Amino acid sequence: MFTLSPLRFLSSAAVGHAPAASDTLTLHKSIFQAYAIKWDKRDADHPNLSPHMKSECVPKLLEDLHAAEPRTRRASHAMYAWRVRPDRSTPTPLVGSSNGGEAGAGERLERLLELGHCEDVVLVVFRWYGGVKLGSDRWKCISSVAKEALDRGGFLSRPSGEDGDQAPKGKRRK
Repeated sequence: MFTLSPLRFLSSAAVGHAPAASDTLTLHKSIFQAYAIKWDKRDADHPNLSPHMKSECVPKLLEDLHAAEPRTRRASHAMYAWRVRPDRSTPTPLVGSSNGGEAGAGERLERLLELGHCEDVVLVVFRWYGGVKLGSDRWKCISSVAKEALDRGGFLSRPSGEDGDQAPKGKRRK
């Protein structure tokens, strides 16, 4: 796992908090790593927030990630999604994403944020292509590192009464 200095991110207009990073996951020479970053509400009053997020906030965030982790510049794919609620009077959160060259990845990350009830977060997943096509296994890798980053950042909300220590339900083999 790579740790990022919070000081580099405090100067960013797009980010107000240090990102939570997943461990790297390697499958057939491809490497995956995700970062979950709390969205700073300084831009909440922007009149066109969703286009502003895509054109200014997220690119600035990616610049900061590249500065803190130079190896992210060499990633083959940088896919991301965000889910923000400018204020509590907004009935539904604003969402957006980019595939980063991995067709359908942005929408999958958006869905992951929705299912996890995550708000005010930007999720970035990097993939370094290793030369072997992974097929549908790449979706498992992307989801796995994304969930890990969201969990480490405390963005995944659990329904009341749910305890993370319980054994998973389902078929058990004897």
